[in-house]
Amino acid sequence: MPANLPQEAKAKWNEVTMTRNPEERLRLMGEFLSLVPKHKGTEKLQMQIKRQMAQLRDDIEKKKKQAKRGGGPSYYVQKAGAAQIAVVGPPNVGRSSLLRAVTNSSVEVTSWPWGTTWPTPGMLPYQDIQFQLVEVPPIVEGSSEGKSEGFMNLSSARNADSIIIVVDIQDDPAGNYLMVSRELENARILTAPPLGDVEIVKRGHGRDIQFVWEGELDGCTTDEVIALLNEYKIRSALVYVRGRVTLDVVEDALFGNAVYRPTLVLANKADLGIDQDTVNRLRETAAAIQVGVCSFEKTPDLQRVLGEKLFELLGIIRVYTKEPGKEAAVEPIVCRDGVTVGDLAKMIHNDFYERFKYARIWGPSAKFDNEKVGIDRELKDGTVIQLYV
Repeated sequence: MPANLPQEAKAKWNEVTMTRNPEERLRLMGEFLSLVPKHKGTEKLQMQIKRQMAQLRDDIEKKKKQAKRGGGPSYYVQKAGAAQIAVVGPPNVGRSSLLRAVTNSSVEVTSWPWGTTWPTPGMLPYQDIQFQLVEVPPIVEGSSEGKSEGFMNLSSARNADSIIIVVDIQDDPAGNYLMVSRELENARILTAPPLGDVEIVKRGHGRDIQFVWEGELDGCTTDEVIALLNEYKIRSALVYVRGRVTLDVVEDALFGNAVYRPTLVLANKADLGIDQDTVNRLRETAAAIQVGVCSFEKTPDLQRVLGEKLFELLGIIRVYTKEPGKEAAVEPIVCRDGVTVGDLAKMIHNDFYERFKYARIWGPSAKFDNEKVGIDRELKDGTVIQLYV
């Protein structure tokens, strides 16, 4: 991401971020693009803005058509369960078969491509929680440019907590994985853990930039970050720093809206035969992402194995609340790795956090049962907790 845009371009981008009217935002983005110098260093930025403009045009047109029809059902599936998992892939690789095999969904499995035209959910039970799998219509080359309802399909993937990329082990799985991952990346959906990321939350009051540290700056200082934000007319904001963050990552966050979604790759149709060289190429191509080779129709115990993989991938922590003199709750509160007593108190209600005195815990997080702990104690999966306010 270029760090030397003209000041007028930076000021124009601030106007873009301040407006909520789609038509006005589109006009201002066009003006911003005209102010960006045209050279190799800005090619990525130009392409990114053009994609955003194309998606905005598509959204505006769809809203107009929907208004003429008098509304209609939402394309997006409301989240349920411990996490929502978007099941994506090229046409005819078995996404519907996966839902039929591991969830309660009655989705129709067709022998022809493009059988799925609308996101379809199903619930996968695992121990005492459930994962919501959502089959997304096919991702194709050009989805990130809007081809074949690509904007909406990729938005469904962005909206999820995690992604399963499905490929056919019999049909160039490495090539198809690369195509899907490219389209996701073009839509600023990252499937491999980034070294660091930044979230910038602008505020309408105050005159200072405050940092929330879950990582560290790499090769820059807080003063340099503040100076960069000021160039974009950002005077008051919360800046969440996660992992190792460079100044380029900060600037990219102003434009890109990049999100990381933990991802699995599942290669289907292993029952038709496996060529080990093909499997090895797929695993090398996917690199840091875990690859599973199976048959959605014939692999035994697929529901349990997939549930276990998703549990690990998402870093699920189950915490069971308890009232004095009663048994622990049967249904857990679902959290993520690193959750503390204070985080849990906030999740239940702000009052529990603000009036917190102490907690008592049992199980994996406790040095001994009924241990009295403070707000900073980190919790592990299976912990029972009793909060005192």
